[in-house]
Amino acid sequence: MIDQLYSVMTQKGVNKYALNLSAALLFICASICLQSPSQALSDPPVRGLEPEITLGPARIPLGGLSLVRIVPARGIIIKKVKFSGKDIPFFRDRTGKGYLALAGAALNTIPGDKVLSVVWDDGNGRLNVTAVCLTVFYKKFPEEHLHVPKKMVEFPPRILKRVLADQRAISAVCGRISSHVYWQRPFVWPVPPTILSPFGLRRFFNGEPRSPHSGIDLRAGVGAPVRATNSGRVVLVRNCYLSGKTVVIDHGEGLFSLYAHLSASLVRTGQRVRRGMLIGRAGATGRATGPHLHWGISLQGKRLDPTELMKVLGDNG
Repeated sequence: MIDQLYSVMTQKGVNKYALNLSAALLFICASICLQSPSQALSDPPVRGLEPEITLGPARIPLGGLSLVRIVPARGIIIKKVKFSGKDIPFFRDRTGKGYLALAGAALNTIPGDKVLSVVWDDGNGRLNVTAVCLTVFYKKFPEEHLHVPKKMVEFPPRILKRVLADQRAISAVCGRISSHVYWQRPFVWPVPPTILSPFGLRRFFNGEPRSPHSGIDLRAGVGAPVRATNSGRVVLVRNCYLSGKTVVIDHGEGLFSLYAHLSASLVRTGQRVRRGMLIGRAGATGRATGPHLHWGISLQGKRLDPTELMKVLGDNG
């Protein structure tokens, strides 16, 4: 991880002390998590020059996310933001107070202390790194064991081809990172927040495990209004075999929301939508046992828990 963290520092102008830190990964990670919220990893910059980094929250569960706020000192230039060694998008705060970024933990993330770092230029061409510790903690998710006819869990080739094509289409749009940020706080629930099936639920059909639930199922009768959780641009309207009529909205910088099993979609691909705007009607299309809304959140290609999004960026966030 330290090699990825400092790959940007191999270019001309990086101080020698910072490069030597690659031999002390364990010490660095432990030190960051025990020290103050912002800790420089290169030669100490001029006092007060390093950016201020705050995490909200500093501890997140599997499926959770944190709002990262970066306030740079005058004259410094923010070059990169990295989480667990990977670049994540950052963007200007609408309030004018620095920058924001979103860091999330997918279900397959190994729990523990993770390094979130900001690479910055001191204005004289010298790169520095300031880092904080973001802790990902383990969360136990429920299981459901079902016994169903074999034909319900094994698709014939023609159906399997369609299912895989649907999955590729959704993954393709959710893997993009647009430079425009459409959303602003707060996010709103697409339908009233009565949860029928939680995020991360692991189903076992006839003893065989299936992928964990990638979103949440919300109670909604056929025809109930479904509203956009925030402003954005519609990037997919598709009738999928499993999720039925599905709408995906790009909120900017790698953040997407997904609405499935709709009885009707009321938007088109490429359309701009506003927070709270009617985008569809709830239903039971696709493989659904009854009417409801499946609501999903994707951040930089990782499926996250919508309830965690609402805790951080909703009305009470």
